Amino acid sequence: MQLDKELLLQKAKQYLLELASIYTPSGEEARATSFFEKVSKELNLDLKITKTKSFLLGKGDLLLASHVDTVPGFIEPKEEGGTIYGRGVVDAKGPLISMLLATWILNENGYKVQFAGLSDEENKSSGARELANSGNWYKGIIIGEPTSTTKIVIEYRGVTHVDVICNYESQHSSSANFNPILEVSKKLIEVSQLPTTYDKPSIVPTIIKAGEYVNVTPSTVYLHFDIRYPYGFKLDDILLKLKEEFASCEIKITEQVPPVKVSANDKIVKSLYKALLLQNIKPAFVRKAGTSDMNILSAITKNIATYGPGDSKLEHTSYEKITLEEIFIGIITYTKAIEDLCYSDC
Repeated sequence: MQLDKELLLQKAKQYLLELASIYTPSGEEARATSFFEKVSKELNLDLKITKTKSFLLGKGDLLLASHVDTVPGFIEPKEEGGTIYGRGVVDAKGPLISMLLATWILNENGYKVQFAGLSDEENKSSGARELANSGNWYKGIIIGEPTSTTKIVIEYRGVTHVDVICNYESQHSSSANFNPILEVSKKLIEVSQLPTTYDKPSIVPTIIKAGEYVNVTPSTVYLHFDIRYPYGFKLDDILLKLKEEFASCEIKITEQVPPVKVSANDKIVKSLYKALLLQNIKPAFVRKAGTSDMNILSAITKNIATYGPGDSKLEHTSYEKITLEEIFIGIITYTKAIEDLCYSDC
């Protein structure tokens, strides 16, 4: 199958406007079922809908994976002058459509490639966790997230969410000789570490709840910490000070996603790099302070990286927009990267 640019631009525009018009915040991905049923037939790719409402098209041991869900807040999609606006067109329905069309092209040309439109990436990544626990193993995985079209992500920090619950004896405020809020505040200041540089872990308090009555000291103080840390750090070491300061309190880890780091010499990274060079685009390697499904899916492959069209600075904003040219570059990059990977390893 030849890469007809006008045909691909037409399909990309049609599919992205259609998918962006379907409001799919985390937990509502099933709303996109009819869209994926339609494209499954049009692109001749078998469709499997999983328990988490992820959408798998095609079969193979090479995977192009993006996510269907968006952050909340629907924005009606529109197209003006080759640019598409709307909620999720950058994060990550634009990259998803590029991957979908690349999967179609590759399968038509005899390559065995699977596409995954995963669920819940903006929340707890239940779609990626389901796939990681499915027993599947892939020769290579590319994660579709906006990387400003020219960049390849080779590292994401890990995240751990921690609840701290401290219980005390309530006292009447007029005669209280001890105040739990003041006590916890001192500990809070001691353990908190605001983000400074990528290479330094951060421990950021995001929620604090205490008290029920205006004239009684609280019997319970609840805190939540968002902890981010780069590859190479041990979580136990990061948590040590928090556990020491709050030794008399209950500490619960509510979510844990390990950091991920790959070499610039990894096969999938080199293939993406070559694919961009073939288009006269100078690639750059980047590290991301947040997390993505790459952190989770790295457990089921030895070759993984993140790449996608779209300006990453526009993610989660009211100004999401992506050009059809960016989506076309994404299609070509995914296609050429898989072809290059297969040239040496399929």
